[in-house]
Amino acid sequence: MDQWSNMETALYASIFTVVLGLIFYFKLWWDGPGVGWKFTRWFFGILVFVVIIVGICTYFMS
Repeated sequence: MDQWSNMETALYASIFTVVLGLIFYFKLWWDGPGVGWKFTRWFFGILVFVVIIVGICTYFMS
């Protein structure tokens, strides 16, 4: 039972990180023309990396 609560907490933290990343991306996209294909690839690549790290850290720390 304890493992499921850790998994659930890590899942919520990962989802929250994705939502924050999407909000940040759409804010940048809305403000100006600085969001191109290259920026989008880098941004979402880094976002995936951050989500994995947040999920792993939350799983083992909670």
